[in-house]
Amino acid sequence: STCCACDRVDIGEETFTQQVLHDPQGDPQGDRAPESGVPQAAAEKSRLQEFVKDFAKCAVRGVHCRVVDSATGNAFHAAYSVDASLRRLILRSDASNDLYHRNLEMSRIKDVYDFESATEVLPEAVTHAIGGSDTRDRFLAIVFADGSEPVCILEASVEERDRFIMCVKILRLYAQTHGTQSGEGGAEDVFGG
Repeated sequence: STCCACDRVDIGEETFTQQVLHDPQGDPQGDRAPESGVPQAAAEKSRLQEFVKDFAKCAVRGVHCRVVDSATGNAFHAAYSVDASLRRLILRSDASNDLYHRNLEMSRIKDVYDFESATEVLPEAVTHAIGGSDTRDRFLAIVFADGSEPVCILEASVEERDRFIMCVKILRLYAQTHGTQSGEGGAEDVFGG
């Protein structure tokens, strides 16, 4: 689930997610958005930037989720956040003793998968625990380039899972491209404003 403020960030984002992920034909009017005369690619880029910007705003504040333990397959309450420079994904357990804390560099992420795409790289305990459950549609796995243990998360909904996967992939590319530049960077650098 997201924070209350994030629920109001962009009411149309679920529709937008479906358009981005499932509309290979593009605009039936050709390569220009009819209402603005702006090339379709520029309009699409702008919508995608706003979509990722909205995700980043929520993620900087923190988003509740469940983390699936790789060794046992058990899920526990946690939250993820993104640092202000958009280069680190931080996961922490909701417990006051902070038993679980991972600080992940976006540039080290190889890919982010849904359950069906991740089955080859998942530990057996996770595959067994999630494979037959109703949570598999909300499941995602973050896989690292160095082959270290994947991080497994259960999002609040299928839409939130799809949003996380798409936005973290974009932020990963940003971190890999801009990771060696000086300065902190942040949303203004990613989104041009």
